[in-house]
Amino acid sequence: AWDSVLANPGLNLKGVSRTVVLGVVGSVGRKTSINTMLDLLKQGVSPPLGVAFLIASRNMTIHFWAIFALSLGAEFATGQVLGALVMIGIVTLSLHWIKIKTVEAVPRNKSGRKRVMDLPEFGSWQAVLFSLNGWLAILKFIGQEIWRFAPSLGLGIVLGGIILAAGLRNWWVTVADLFGYATLPSDLTNALFGAGLAMLTSLSPVGNLPLIHALFKTDGLGYPGIISFCLASAIHPRDIRTYIQLFGRRQGLILVGLLYGTAVLGGLGSTWIYAMFGFRPSLPPVRLIGKLLGGLLSSFGF
Repeated sequence: AWDSVLANPGLNLKGVSRTVVLGVVGSVGRKTSINTMLDLLKQGVSPPLGVAFLIASRNMTIHFWAIFALSLGAEFATGQVLGALVMIGIVTLSLHWIKIKTVEAVPRNKSGRKRVMDLPEFGSWQAVLFSLNGWLAILKFIGQEIWRFAPSLGLGIVLGGIILAAGLRNWWVTVADLFGYATLPSDLTNALFGAGLAMLTSLSPVGNLPLIHALFKTDGLGYPGIISFCLASAIHPRDIRTYIQLFGRRQGLILVGLLYGTAVLGGLGSTWIYAMFGFRPSLPPVRLIGKLLGGLLSSFGF
């Protein structure tokens, strides 16, 4: 995947698709993804493609998608992918239109890695699956990924627990249906608030998962806000500092604005795509159980 991206460093459909694939099979770690983007830019890959890789690696990596789907539901993980594709399309075209360029030498990759995964190369899938060295490499990658996101995940669990406790209080504000159920003002409020909240929490994609669970189960955010919250993981404060250092203050802030705006649009777009087919993921499990129990009791005359 790495070599295929370097073979198509310009902005075209093939280059974008191969860059997205590189993100999908890469690492979900925040530092690893930003360092890989810097390595791609050093190798001559265009800035729009570098940012496309960053968005894909933060939102579409295979194991992150699988954890998201198993923990909260496939409708959320699929919406996340749809939103990420919306982001990639708008951001890459916008950066190409403004002709974004680096203002100085690409910052040094502090990790020193030359690949997305710091692992040995294998000639084929058979060489990985049917050899001891292949399985050792797989276990090494799993260990590296856990080490990368473990601190952020731990902090996310603590914050998620605080949110769940706060959700039991009378003063807890539910944004999910603030302006009515499935209305345009409600969707916009959720998407705008979700993306902004993700910037404040400043966690990695995996670290965001416990917060997403807590916010959804307490009616803190509706579906558009949850997806926007996830998509805004590419606007980590340390990432913003790298953008400004790499592209200059003006271009860096334009990129941040684009990422925020497209995170909002991604949350809205995935919601509305589902709505076109008459399906809208919006009912937290607690409310669903309450309705089921209410219907069951009423059927028995209670």
